[in-house]
Amino acid sequence: MAVPMKNGGMKPTKVIYYVVLSGITTGIGAFFRKHSRRNIARNYCNMLGFFSRSNDIYCIWRAYPRIKQIIPWQNDSNRKCFRIYNRCICNEYIKDLLKYKKRFDKIIVMIIKIKIKEKNMKNIETNKKQIDKYTIILILIMLIGIITRIIGLGKIPIGINVDEAGTMYDAYTIANYGTDRFGNTYPVYMINYGGGQSALYTYLAAIFIKLFGFSLTTIRLPALLFSILYLIFGFLLTKDFKNKKIAILVELLIVICPWHFMQSRWALDCNLLSSMLLVSIYTFTRALKLKSKKKYFLAGIFLGITLYTYALSYIIIPILLLILITYMLYAKKIKTSDIIVLGIPLGLLAIPLILSLLVNYGVIEEIRLPFMSILKMWVFRNGEINFSNILHNIVMLIKSMFAFDINDYNSFPIFGTLYYISIPFTIFGFIDSIKNVKKDIKEKSLSLDIVMLANFLSVCVCNILVEAGINRINAIYISLIYYTALGIIYVSENRAKVFKFIIGVYIMCYITFLSYYFGIYGKENTNLSFNNDAVEVVKYIEENEKFDGKKINFRLYAIQPYIYTLIGNETSPQEFMNTVVIQRGAVLSYSRYIFYNSEIKDDTIYVIQNDEKSKNILMENGFKVEEYNQYIDILYK
Repeated sequence: MAVPMKNGGMKPTKVIYYVVLSGITTGIGAFFRKHSRRNIARNYCNMLGFFSRSNDIYCIWRAYPRIKQIIPWQNDSNRKCFRIYNRCICNEYIKDLLKYKKRFDKIIVMIIKIKIKEKNMKNIETNKKQIDKYTIILILIMLIGIITRIIGLGKIPIGINVDEAGTMYDAYTIANYGTDRFGNTYPVYMINYGGGQSALYTYLAAIFIKLFGFSLTTIRLPALLFSILYLIFGFLLTKDFKNKKIAILVELLIVICPWHFMQSRWALDCNLLSSMLLVSIYTFTRALKLKSKKKYFLAGIFLGITLYTYALSYIIIPILLLILITYMLYAKKIKTSDIIVLGIPLGLLAIPLILSLLVNYGVIEEIRLPFMSILKMWVFRNGEINFSNILHNIVMLIKSMFAFDINDYNSFPIFGTLYYISIPFTIFGFIDSIKNVKKDIKEKSLSLDIVMLANFLSVCVCNILVEAGINRINAIYISLIYYTALGIIYVSENRAKVFKFIIGVYIMCYITFLSYYFGIYGKENTNLSFNNDAVEVVKYIEENEKFDGKKINFRLYAIQPYIYTLIGNETSPQEFMNTVVIQRGAVLSYSRYIFYNSEIKDDTIYVIQNDEKSKNILMENGFKVEEYNQYIDILYK
């Protein structure tokens, strides 16, 4: 019933109030017709519709028993609201009820919230089994990925890679003496064999040596742990933009990926780039979504640390940030202050590396401080950037993305980096993603497709300038894996049997790959970059008293053989530097070890490998032969 004025009319403010309230209740009715269960919606919407048509607030009292039935009012907060509500509707006149306008509005909002919560609870209950199913699948995939990467970590690949050996010994000297093998205090960029090596892996390995001792397994732990980070953040990044189902598919593809499996099992500095860049991208996108200065600062730290994983990150990270920040400014999703917060830690962490570049370009002198060394490399590899070989580099880039490179320890030619069956899925997914990017740019929205395209382009541009290899493009694989997942979804959309068949084929590929890796590849590694016996034969000689006091002529087939002897005898960097003879970047001798020397002396032990000619000559000169194994002989007097 209407509230009459003295002159028989109605106040305009009350008319407006009734009209607005009528619209709200009609909207609520439409909402619950769509989203609630049929019986509840019918009762509730009938009440609201009656209220709306009559313009009579008092009539809601008639529907009070129905509301009381369909809304869970047993908890304290709901009971309090109902008391207020009851106080309102028990007044006979509208003018008294209007005194409770704010309270009544609060009740309307409360009803909506309760209904939404009620609906969500029902969804949770109905989807509980499905959620549990996805969680179990995710845990199983993670466990399979971690366990298969841990098995035989210190034994396969067989032997020690030459770059792995350099990292191993430098980590040992950093952990125990605070210097690299050449006596430099905490280098920003390691000299290694003269051409340089990124330092992050070495310092991480030094920490693990302090914790667990000096062994090959210990040295490979950072690679394993960062590969697990890759598994975690690959899932989180995808889930942050897509649904959990797609995120689990991406996780599965990472776990069974030959490239990711192989790079997680040996110590190479540049292999940390893929994981650190993925962590940085995830943190940066979270900062963009949450508009959090703390997240921007944290992203800047992670990006700065990523610069210490691999020198090519000096090119990849600026291009990636240029693409993303330019688009975010266009979409008005980032402020200048955010860019400054991001840039401060990134810039500070980059300063030592900028100084290192200036030192190696001859602009400034070496910097040697008690806590840091910025050194000039023996060979500065800036000549690797070449604009004249772009066509060749593009071919190598495509080959490295899907197939293999010159090193069989990065991928097996028979499997490829992602399995050859992934190629069509990756292409379909890439095309689908480009379509999504066009829509997102029009809508000025941030999406995973834009992030992945930015990452893909930054790595491609970098590796068009240098000759690509699997190690050099390792940051690109998260984009390729994402595109492969999109391609699988595109092909199997609304075809559950097709999807299951594709996943089954991938699982069979992974089982076959593991059989090959732990079987054929795990029994013998013929790659010259990995030496299987040098460290052990040095330990044997050092522990055998009959070889004491004699020089050792080391003639094993190995790249940089001296590094394996340093690992085997755990020589201090001081002793190494005091006795080493270096000529044109090659270590000719140190302490009692001699390399690349064919002279025959009676006070020298000769360690030879598959060299019958040298063995016969030494035997003719009265040397005794001791067979260390079927390949290596030790000759002495």
